[in-house]
Amino acid sequence: MTANIRTSKLEQILDLAKKNGADSTEVIQKSWAENPVSFENNKLKTLESNQSTGISIRLIKNNRIGSSSSTDPDALESLVISAIESSEFGPEATFEFAKEALNGRDAVNRVSTETTSLPLENLVEKGTNVIESLKTFHKDLLVSGGFDLGFGETIYLNSNSVYGKKVKSIYSTSFSTLLVKDEDFLGIYEGNSNLENFPDEKEISNKILEKLNYSKENLILETKKYNIIFTPRAVASIFGEILAVVLNGKVIQQKISPLADKLGKELFDKRFSFIEDPGIGIKAASFDDEGIKTTKKILVDKGIINSFYFDLSSASKAMPRHGSTGNGFKGSLSQPPSPNLTSLVIEGGKIKYNDMINNTKEGILVDQLLGAGQSNTLAGEFNVGIDIGFKIKDGRIQGRVKNCMIAGNIFQVLKNISEISKEQEWIYGSMLFPAFLIENLMVAGK
Repeated sequence: MTANIRTSKLEQILDLAKKNGADSTEVIQKSWAENPVSFENNKLKTLESNQSTGISIRLIKNNRIGSSSSTDPDALESLVISAIESSEFGPEATFEFAKEALNGRDAVNRVSTETTSLPLENLVEKGTNVIESLKTFHKDLLVSGGFDLGFGETIYLNSNSVYGKKVKSIYSTSFSTLLVKDEDFLGIYEGNSNLENFPDEKEISNKILEKLNYSKENLILETKKYNIIFTPRAVASIFGEILAVVLNGKVIQQKISPLADKLGKELFDKRFSFIEDPGIGIKAASFDDEGIKTTKKILVDKGIINSFYFDLSSASKAMPRHGSTGNGFKGSLSQPPSPNLTSLVIEGGKIKYNDMINNTKEGILVDQLLGAGQSNTLAGEFNVGIDIGFKIKDGRIQGRVKNCMIAGNIFQVLKNISEISKEQEWIYGSMLFPAFLIENLMVAGK
């Protein structure tokens, strides 16, 4: 099916909506194909590809919003009728659909889903080599993971003649290991994604092996304050996640964010900047799911709360004069757009990551966390378990720490960052973060 045929189908939906009384309409079609080469518990699991396509419509009729979605590409009339009917009970329309023209097709990594093929035999061999390499650590080690090449296409069209198209490929490599000894579970995960090629499986394997070797000895911590080095993964799990919530335009609109009245206020360390850059990473996008152009935003600028991020609905209620920031994305085809971020960046500091560790007389290196999403994020609080963490003594990693909890408040912690690593690391292909050194954080041992 060519792009012209698909666009024609979206135009048919707009015409049907208008004939059924819609004042304005937007329609979005998303297609996604996955080609995984996956292993489970040391064995090849699947080489099967899968694909999906769906259409979502949102319209305004009599100042009420109606919506509908379908994975049946031919069910155009029922799709429109369903949206028209839902508008009778839908929320009030406090915004208009996009009017500013887009630049047509997104320039980010155009890849044809018809011509790109996977080197299956090569990837199976690479995955098998990773498993064999990791199993040298212990004969009972279970390894899962593999490779995935995904292709996505998004076409947006509305009754204001705003049209845009995005085509993107995402290459992913990830592996996890599990070792069970009596009541001791050691699970380690490493992986990444990008838009160009498969992340190096040997590098990922080496990172896992390093953590496995650090974990040979389990150490017991006493409850007290420690100097904590948060790896980029831990920075993402705590600080990235909480900041994404409290800067969210919907939370700002509801006036339940502690930052709602803090624009222009310096709340954090002057070395700390929190940036959304839709031009990089696997979440790169030139426009959102509401046909609004995306822009680079410095959400926190050298410690100062500089910007929030909005979709059309939250912007119309919280900051109507400013409008959407191009952050209206759909969590799934059937969900309405809501404020979501693309790729995130925290700027690096001046100290090398290894020097952070070498300079630590006594502390903890924190990598994987448990329960990060269960903290009181709106208050900026975190109270999480350390899943993978290591004791540092005189600049050396001694062993794994278990059954520990770490707690704090980001509004206090980010005022007092001791060091930020010079190196930044891509986390899940969408967050480019450094490591943090935070001194004197309370850790509850067991």
